[in-house]
Amino acid sequence: MARKVDYSKYHGLENDFVVINQTSLRLVSERLTDFVRACCTRQTGIGADGVVLFSLRGGRPHMRLFNADGSEAEISGNGLRILAQHLRRRGLIKERRFKVITKIGGLQVRVVSGSGLRQQTEIELAQPRFQTEKVPMKVKSKHFIQREFKTNAGALIGTAVSVGNPHIVFFVDHFDFDWKAFGASVTVDKRFPEGTNVEFARIKSRTQASHLSWERGVGPTRACATGAAAVVAAGIMSGLLDHKVEVNELAGDLHIKANSLDEPLLLTGPSLFISEGLYHFALDEPNPH
Repeated sequence: MARKVDYSKYHGLENDFVVINQTSLRLVSERLTDFVRACCTRQTGIGADGVVLFSLRGGRPHMRLFNADGSEAEISGNGLRILAQHLRRRGLIKERRFKVITKIGGLQVRVVSGSGLRQQTEIELAQPRFQTEKVPMKVKSKHFIQREFKTNAGALIGTAVSVGNPHIVFFVDHFDFDWKAFGASVTVDKRFPEGTNVEFARIKSRTQASHLSWERGVGPTRACATGAAAVVAAGIMSGLLDHKVEVNELAGDLHIKANSLDEPLLLTGPSLFISEGLYHFALDEPNPH
């Protein structure tokens, strides 16, 4: 027996998501993890880094975000821009400025340009938090800023920060090391009770940085927007970056603006529509993982 689910697929700098109206999914919460894992599996499902579920309540969009492993995440910058494009493309939202209710609260969205297949969107992310209890990170110190972080994969100097979800940022001179092994080790480190996203950044100038990401619940991705925001926040806090920065991802550029570290960060970047159709979710098949 299979459940037929309408879906649309988009990517933000090749960080791809499946977008589904939650009201049409009709699955009990216990099956959501199975559904997301099956949907994101590239060999037998649609294939994606994650799933965005949305609903409209009183005309206001609500968003839930799931990683490819089925775990629910607080927020995704690429996922939020993708949902903004989907809502506009489907005519569900007419305004160019609107708010999306997420797990971390209401976040402002502004469509900068484009319609239909491609869109450039500015989104609001949370105010960066460096207190370790807010990240969250279990260490004795109140902050973890430019401190040595040791794992079985080695040691680097890192800064822990939350931009609505947890990150640790490592500024490096080059990427010519096994950053994937290091990221895989750090993301499940017991010092992060909820896991963490792991960011590696190389400073090019005070207004430009290149970035690689190991995303919690996914692995290495072509772009991580909240990771880019975390890089800029950590760079400002460490005196390495200015308040307007171009972050170079593997598949393109994101632009981060921080009026102040006491205010929400603003991030601008593209999203692109890929496809849509019916996904047949086999209710009686075993979990693919």
